[in-house]
Amino acid sequence: MASEVTQALLKALEAGNYNAAPSSLVQGAALQIEDLSTVMQVVTFEDKSIKLQKGMKSESCKSTLAQFDRQLSYGIFGGSAQNEGSVGQEEDSQFVRIVVPMAFYSHVRRVTVVANMVATVDGVKAEDRAASDAAKKLAADIEFDLFRGKSDFSNAGVFDGNMAAIPALPNMLGLDSQIRMSDIERNAQDLMFAEYGSNESAITQVGGVLTQDAIEDSHVKSTMQHGEADTLFVDPKVLSAYNKISFGKERIILAGSPQDATAADLKRQWVSGGTVGIESSRFLAGKTAPAAPRSNGPAAPSAATAVSGSSSSLTAGTYIYFVTSVNELGESPVSASASQAVLAGQQVDVTITPPGAGTVRYFNVYRTNAGGPAASAKFIGRVANSGGATTPFTDLGNKKPGFVTGFLLQKDTMSMKELSPYSRMKLAVTDLSLPEAHFRFCTLAVMQPRKNVLLDNLVGAF
Repeated sequence: MASEVTQALLKALEAGNYNAAPSSLVQGAALQIEDLSTVMQVVTFEDKSIKLQKGMKSESCKSTLAQFDRQLSYGIFGGSAQNEGSVGQEEDSQFVRIVVPMAFYSHVRRVTVVANMVATVDGVKAEDRAASDAAKKLAADIEFDLFRGKSDFSNAGVFDGNMAAIPALPNMLGLDSQIRMSDIERNAQDLMFAEYGSNESAITQVGGVLTQDAIEDSHVKSTMQHGEADTLFVDPKVLSAYNKISFGKERIILAGSPQDATAADLKRQWVSGGTVGIESSRFLAGKTAPAAPRSNGPAAPSAATAVSGSSSSLTAGTYIYFVTSVNELGESPVSASASQAVLAGQQVDVTITPPGAGTVRYFNVYRTNAGGPAASAKFIGRVANSGGATTPFTDLGNKKPGFVTGFLLQKDTMSMKELSPYSRMKLAVTDLSLPEAHFRFCTLAVMQPRKNVLLDNLVGAF
């Protein structure tokens, strides 16, 4: 009897001071009731982070090729005035048919029969949680590709969206590439005002923090293409740096604002043609590190560097480079780093040797600022695998490490073409688990790309 009382007392004491996991407390230890919150604490993005596709028109497309017509002119500009009695020139409007391939986004999720039976902390069935998470994962991949799909490929050191420099990838062609390539594609340009600037670039070269001047200049670029772009998307750090232009200047004295505060919450800027709203998106953040490698992903390549030329924007100093291999499964571990001393204006030629086995679609290149340590290297661009023994990447200094691209958009110039909205399909059951495919088939059609403007090479606040 005394022994039983002693054991009960030990259990009571252990209940207040054990330092082991509840699952390890058996027999002599007290059984514990775990006090768990009924709310799932999410540390990654949520629905509110998805912005572009929510504000974009979606249209059904019952074909694997989305097509639309684009009118480039009403004829040749000018020349209609004639001498009395004369007949003018024969005119004809110009049209092109644009074809955009469908992109197929899908993955599989599996929950066990047992998991569906278990009572979860927040009351959500395992199968339903998997479906909700799958929808968010697809939405995130599509949001990213709407902005940046097939972007940042180098064409001999220039980032111009040239399709010849982009490998055959299954994802959609995003806004970045479509706007860039419109600079060189005649079938995207207003042919009537070419002699008055409609063939000028739709890209604003910023090369630093976002300024009021850059927003004004970009809006004018849209106006010169007969556009009315009114929403600028940037990453949170870029927006923060822009916000700091008001720090410490004066107190806020507008009606309804507190007069004992400084700075401002800048989300709109008046420009010569109206107002530009500014929104931040985590999907536009600069790439600061390689993705976590997967066990079945590609192997690391190797890289060597040399200098040549005299017309880059690189400053004198020593730069450190490393590269990774990429395919549909993900990104490889990093290569050994290569250090290169550069004189002002010299370009760096990075020679990449692919791994000995496996499929590699392209290579990501990372670089430090001049004199920076290897750990500070960030993404500066990518290059398609040449298929040869080596692949060259030319660094002209066009991209700052970890750069951000801003998107000044007129949303009615584009739409999403959907062959299938988000859908679920149960797969064959071969054990006591329930596999399910989650998919969405869609693509981006930018009917009037040059009414939108890219703000290139932005940097954040810190």
